[in-house]
Amino acid sequence: MDVNSKAELETLRSEAISYCKEGNFDKAIEIHKGIIARYEDDAEACEYACASLGDIYLTLRELDLAEDYLRQAMGYNPLSSYYHYLLGFTYSVSKQWDKAIVEFEFSVKQNPDEPEYLRGLGWAMWSAGNRTEGSEYLLQALALAPDNANILTDLATARLGEHNFSPALEYAQRAVKVAPDSALAQEVLAHVLDFQRQFEHLASPSMKAKARRMSNQKVLRIYQFKVSLQETPDVWRIIEIKGNQMLSSLHKAIFNAFDRFDEHLYSFFMSNKPFDKESEYNLPDPDDYRWETDATRIRISTLHLKSGQKFLYLFDYGDSWWHQVEVINIIEEVPEGTYPRVVKRNGKSPPQYLQEAE
Repeated sequence: MDVNSKAELETLRSEAISYCKEGNFDKAIEIHKGIIARYEDDAEACEYACASLGDIYLTLRELDLAEDYLRQAMGYNPLSSYYHYLLGFTYSVSKQWDKAIVEFEFSVKQNPDEPEYLRGLGWAMWSAGNRTEGSEYLLQALALAPDNANILTDLATARLGEHNFSPALEYAQRAVKVAPDSALAQEVLAHVLDFQRQFEHLASPSMKAKARRMSNQKVLRIYQFKVSLQETPDVWRIIEIKGNQMLSSLHKAIFNAFDRFDEHLYSFFMSNKPFDKESEYNLPDPDDYRWETDATRIRISTLHLKSGQKFLYLFDYGDSWWHQVEVINIIEEVPEGTYPRVVKRNGKSPPQYLQEAE
């Protein structure tokens, strides 16, 4: 490759990175596909472009495409521990634990001192039912990164799943100490304490029936949200959702309420300030995965919302559909039915893409 071609390639890569940072993944995908077409005889250029496409599609949760491009990248560089890790992450998202284990094991063999690789392998093994070996890998990861809140919450969740409450509590408390602002760490600690109380009650035969009734009658809260399009506030929906459901479920309810059909990335900004990273929950970048901001792991009840509180929801970083979300009511009793659900609509949903209106 001559000097001019190298300079052009670096420019294209830089542009793609900038588009990814802006959330314009469609443009980044277009650039990387263009690189593959233009530099088809350059293995290094194609490898980088395929790996980048796999990473982007993983972020977008388009898992089949992510797998396809990552395997293409591995065709150029089959020994890359990072490519195998990304493929393992792809399989983990779809809960294909056996496949995930194979990829994570390769990554760990290539780089046995990388905590994230060990964490991925440990969690996949534990989730697949091999709890002893999975726990061992998680502990190895923790030994290398003792202040990693994600590893600590993994271990707390694993111990909780084994009804081993004492170490679960210890790991959960350490996670909160390390990351006091982490909603996930706070949630895991609350779950450990709650399950421990329930288990202690159930340990007494005389309390089993009572505990079962209390569990069945446990009061959950229903949160009512008014979700309005920011550009056309007269178009809104009222959505009800249980407090023990995830923030990602609210996203899906909004997605369906406005008659959308094509999924994209999204973010919630709980401070009601656009692009406020400190209050953002989303589908995080797998390169910088943080469970504490992962909307699929954040329960509505852990956000400590109050009636009248407002926050922002952004859907599709490219087309930028901004929504104003307002908590209009919190109901202490849960009527029967399926949640989340839309209970009121006002205004016609605009087309998701402009060409639909043409």
